[in-house]
Amino acid sequence: MDWLEKNERFWQRLFDSLFRRGADVSLQPVEIAKKLAKTMAARRTVSVSRVYVPNIYLVNLNPKDFERLAAFEHALARELAGYLKKKAAEQNLTMVGEPRVELEVEDELAPGEVRIHARMEEGRPEEDAETNHVEGDTLIYKAIEEEEVDRPGRPSFKLAVIAGPDAGRTFLLRPGKQVLGRHPACDFILTDEQVSRRHCQLEESHDRLLLTDLGSRNGTLVNGKRVERAFLNPGDRMQVGRTVLELQVS
Repeated sequence: MDWLEKNERFWQRLFDSLFRRGADVSLQPVEIAKKLAKTMAARRTVSVSRVYVPNIYLVNLNPKDFERLAAFEHALARELAGYLKKKAAEQNLTMVGEPRVELEVEDELAPGEVRIHARMEEGRPEEDAETNHVEGDTLIYKAIEEEEVDRPGRPSFKLAVIAGPDAGRTFLLRPGKQVLGRHPACDFILTDEQVSRRHCQLEESHDRLLLTDLGSRNGTLVNGKRVERAFLNPGDRMQVGRTVLELQVS
């Protein structure tokens, strides 16, 4: 992008912002949908016979906009995900898993502004096969094989909080994907207010630990360097907000 184009986009955003504030126009879901489609197209990855696009989208909104949409947050998220799936099919684009849209609050954004973080998250056939099925109102869980819990020779990872409000706590990592953040539904819950509700994801892959930032507000640092996706080695330190965690293995 050259200087002229950057300058043009700057003034366009400025005028749009002034117009929005002057007219007191609320952010509409259709505007979010358009920005999601634009992000999907911009994040294309061309393969041999397919063009891949992200299937996970985190939409950051101003607190006032989020509050107004919170009444139907989940219905809107499902609708937006369906919209992206339809758009991808129309343009012959491939998603590696079912699309998912999540809404998040970001205090620094002005009313009407939207920040979108997109990533690919591949669905696992074995997870689908093990997915619990419902009979009436009862959720039936598949039994976990004993060797899945304790495989000989398998390294055991844990995250030790060495700085921050939760210093002294330890999180034991298990096979599969686990999310760290402030939201009560996260696998590892922190009380640090500078940590996003769903800050980052940890997943064991090839006997190593894969870290993926989930579009957090303040980012994720590994050994002082900001990353979106990185493998962690024993002794590495990751920082989320004011919290520092060290990867340990036993």
